[in-house]
Amino acid sequence: MATYSWGNTLDALRQREAELKTSPTVEGYIDLADRFSKVGLSKEAARAYNLAEQCEGMDSSGSTPEPEAMLSGNLTKGMAVEIIQIIVNTRRTGEMVAATNGNAETVRVYFDSGRVINATGTRSMRGQKSFERLLTLGDGTYKFFERPVDHIDVLFEKSTDHLLLTTLQRLDEQVHWRQQFDSTT
Repeated sequence: MATYSWGNTLDALRQREAELKTSPTVEGYIDLADRFSKVGLSKEAARAYNLAEQCEGMDSSGSTPEPEAMLSGNLTKGMAVEIIQIIVNTRRTGEMVAATNGNAETVRVYFDSGRVINATGTRSMRGQKSFERLLTLGDGTYKFFERPVDHIDVLFEKSTDHLLLTTLQRLDEQVHWRQQFDSTT
């Protein structure tokens, strides 16, 4: 591996990261992660360590095969709650990816020791809106990958049971008010 004599400035770290994108190496990403850690950028360090792990799984062409999902299957409306409860009850850490048929829409939910900590969606949704969307997705597929999530922002502080109950209640209220509105028009 080439030795670099630049300092730990953010610009230099970003430059090194750009270099690694063109010719990634495990050692390079580990070195980058260590340098991010030294300047107090723990999320950047975690991301660089994750990239180092991905490099370990690359084939000779530089592509990474998709990791095998711990859980996967077809998704129907309302089934997401059951899948979430399995992940919660087994206290798993990782990422659940749910996609509609044809991948027109995707929602990602992140778990830390069985607790939902974040959710994102393809429509630039984050947090509560993405979590609500997961619970209302129609036919599609889901996969759960065990992987570190320490680089993911924690958006949900309360328990997953609380999150599920309040979200389902909100969704039920929306249906009720739509029915009320439709009956008056």
